[in-house]
Amino acid sequence: TNAFSLAAIVRSSKTQNQSQKEDQQYVLVHERFPRGWWLPGGGIEHKDSTPVDAAVRETIEEAALPHCENLPVMTHLLTLEQTQGRIRFIFRGEWCDDDEQSILKCPPGDDESIEAKWVTWEEVNNFKRRRKHIPREQWSDDSSDNPHPLSSRTSVSHPWLRAHEPLTFFGMLEHSLTQNDTVPGLKVCPVGGEEDEVVGAFFSRQSNDNEGLQTLTIQGRAAFLIHLKCHLIVYDNENQQFATMTKRVDDQNEKTLRQLADEMLSQFTSSTSETGLLRVEYVAHENGREATLTVFPYAITSSNHEFHYDVKWFSKDELTDLLDQQLAAQLLTGQGNVADLNILRDTECEM
Repeated sequence: TNAFSLAAIVRSSKTQNQSQKEDQQYVLVHERFPRGWWLPGGGIEHKDSTPVDAAVRETIEEAALPHCENLPVMTHLLTLEQTQGRIRFIFRGEWCDDDEQSILKCPPGDDESIEAKWVTWEEVNNFKRRRKHIPREQWSDDSSDNPHPLSSRTSVSHPWLRAHEPLTFFGMLEHSLTQNDTVPGLKVCPVGGEEDEVVGAFFSRQSNDNEGLQTLTIQGRAAFLIHLKCHLIVYDNENQQFATMTKRVDDQNEKTLRQLADEMLSQFTSSTSETGLLRVEYVAHENGREATLTVFPYAITSSNHEFHYDVKWFSKDELTDLLDQQLAAQLLTGQGNVADLNILRDTECEM
């Protein structure tokens, strides 16, 4: 499986008035000609401990000035996309930058990219889509005959987007901001952080000494054998009991995590009042070649048990697994920002 990390980076600043919604800005990277502008991101490499580390590394490589020590922070997992032979983690990140001495890369750039800029949502929408059918002799660095997406501050060359991702994910963040809503997705939580933090996205790597570590690569990127699991927790709010079940994807080319979750939830469809995603857990194995990715969807149902003969029900205190007990407590109290199940996707997310 090829694994990728992308980052939708939001600007934060010590001097910026965070209460001004119109001030929210996002990073766009000007990739090498003729690819246009896109999000920072790329393939997860074997030197990356987790997908979060890959997103940070790609942002620094593609968007930052050389020797930049100011690292972005990935705050939320916006989307987990799984298609045949590929998994993409799309994160929301925050990066502190001030106008007086910006950390962003300037032209002519390097092998990774030409430059990076902070853009508003309005400016993102002014960018053209990538022009796929214009003859090469008409490609030019001169943008004098093109609308300038950033005309309020500066002109740019190649003013088109490589693909839909900036519009899709910046739009997602912009919508939550204008609606005074919570940030979409699951909060990225440090492993070993607060003990009561069980809802969120957790990324870790089993310890290893990295000496003689064997890795597989496909075209220079790390290739992982990713074991996919779905752990469903169901709460019967009439009888105040829980049921749990775990299944795994045996063939990633036959079934995705979203399909497996939908399949497991289907037996409760007629009586389910609420579904969502409590947790995503990614653990890289110490051999450097494998990882286990587990998603934790939930359902709240009001069904009579007689319709589910093959399901065993327990009170919260009868659950034997500590994590199940903690997740059950979250469902009972309603604490923790759970995510919409639609952050699990088996197609590319596009507006």
